Order: sequence, then structure tokens, then C-alpha cells
Amino acid sequence: MLKTEIKYGIITGLIICLWHLTEFLLGFHSNKMYIGEYTIYFVVIIPLVTLYLGIKEKRDKEKGGYISLGCGIRVGLMISLIASIIFTFYLIIYFNLINSKYFDLSIAYQKGKIITREKTGEKFISEIEQLKFMFSYINQLLFGILGLITSGFIISFTLSMMLKKNHNRTLII
Repeated sequence: MLKTEIKYGIITGLIICLWHLTEFLLGFHSNKMYIGEYTIYFVVIIPLVTLYLGIKEKRDKEKGGYISLGCGIRVGLMISLIASIIFTFYLIIYFNLINSKYFDLSIAYQKGKIITREKTGEKFISEIEQLKFMFSYINQLLFGILGLITSGFIISFTLSMMLKKNHNRTLII
């Protein structure tokens, strides 16, 4: 049964959306991007906590106190997948309704950073093209989905190693 995975997937997705929206409301996606480029890294705390709680709950409440490494990873990946679906729908709303200027603002901010590094000519043009590619609608959605799933796998693997408990097996000779 996927009760635990659904529960923690929804919790994770909603908290990440709330974090992102809070960053927006604080101006970290517009006039304080110099702060937002760093605060986004703190979002990893959310899946660290929720994946831990989800894997532990699966182990203790549904698996009788035992969970294998593989099962722990599957639980974490399912939580991450559900969270990434929620976050993707949120991003679609965010990019279209909440902050439709996000891409232009992000490119302008990054462009300013390139200019301060005194880049000119072909290097400048090349970096601007990379920025436009990176801050495209599709790429931002893909980064949201793949970022959550990839980090979810890494976190799930690590937490599953810590939380796994196997049934004690004794050999009879």
C-alpha cells in the first residue's frame, strides 16, 4: 500500500511550494535575487526531513520495524515523485500567473553578473545564450522535476542506509 508515500509526497510537495512562494513574497525572485540565489539551497532541508519521516514511518508502522535498503529507496523515490508532480503543477501556475516576469528578471540579473565580470564579445554573447536556454520554461520545469527526483534518490539512499533494519537470521548448522 502506498499510504505513507502519498502522505509524505503531498506534504513534501506542498511545503516546497510554500517555501518557493515565500521566497517570491520576500522578493528573492525579483528585487532581491542576490539573496534568492543562495536561499534556494536551503530547500533541501524539506526532503531531508520528510523523507526521513516517511521511510521511518513505513519501517515502523507498515513493515513491522524492518525495512530493506531497496524498500527504503523505493519509498523515498515515490515520495519524491509525488512531490515533484505537485511542484511541477505549482511551477506552471507560478510561471504563468504569479510571476510571469521570472525568466526576464532572472536573465537580467545573471546578465548583470556577467557584465561585472567584464566579459565582452563572443564570450558575453555565448553566456547570454546559455542563460536564455537555462531560464526557459521547459528547462525550469525539467530542473524542478529532475532535481527533486535526483536529490530524492540520493537522500533516500543515505537515509535508507541509516534506517534499514533486516530480520535477524540465524544459521542452523
